[in-house]
Amino acid sequence: MDKLPYVTDEFLDEYKTNFNLQYLSFYINEDYEKISSIFKKEENIRYSSKTFEFIPLENETENPEAASRNIRLIRKSLGHLTVAEAENEKLWVALENTFYLNYHLDQLKNAPEKSIEARTVFTRSKKRSLVLNNLSLLWWIGYYMYDESNRENPYHYADYFVKNSYRGNSVAFLSSNIVSNKELVLGVLAAIMELEKNNGMIVNRYSYTNSNKLLNQVSGVSVIDILNRHDIKEIIKDNLLNMDKIRVEKKVVPVSQ
Repeated sequence: MDKLPYVTDEFLDEYKTNFNLQYLSFYINEDYEKISSIFKKEENIRYSSKTFEFIPLENETENPEAASRNIRLIRKSLGHLTVAEAENEKLWVALENTFYLNYHLDQLKNAPEKSIEARTVFTRSKKRSLVLNNLSLLWWIGYYMYDESNRENPYHYADYFVKNSYRGNSVAFLSSNIVSNKELVLGVLAAIMELEKNNGMIVNRYSYTNSNKLLNQVSGVSVIDILNRHDIKEIIKDNLLNMDKIRVEKKVVPVSQ
């Protein structure tokens, strides 16, 4: 077992302030040794008394299907984190630059400079930053989408979600302030899955942004946190197909002989 690392407040402040000038090039050049040397310095990093079982993640550039397995691996290693701990920037900056540096660098390949910065340090609101960060994104997908009621595969919603462009969809969906609990997330996913299967809805970021818009409208007239996943599912199923930019696959009508 390994102790959980955190960067110090002093180092994090300096690191974020000077990221583009002093550190960005190391990530562009995939300079593993240089990054490692920075995060080995005692003045930059501390270790908690809390431990975890480190399990290396799979590189998703080599196999895009690895995302589903990586969510399981992160949950196995770090599923015991509290929500407060999992919101801590100092933890994710330390983890992605030490234990998970190989995965982090792989995820940054060919990424724009602004994206490299946003995936490494928190540059936006906390909620948005957590789903932009390469490592914390996996944790939060696993947290929100783990379905304890499905004993056969509690990750079935997460598996469905990461089949497509899950990074962009995560920002569209999970960074919204309306997303506040698991029941809401699971209700939305259940509705989208059914609309795709039964109605031919094309699933993209608009499926998620429009679901959030619908829930925002509902929150204006009722307390949305008291709704269960079935309630959320029915709201989305009944209204999403009528929202802007939602598309449905055209059925091919066979030509009569």
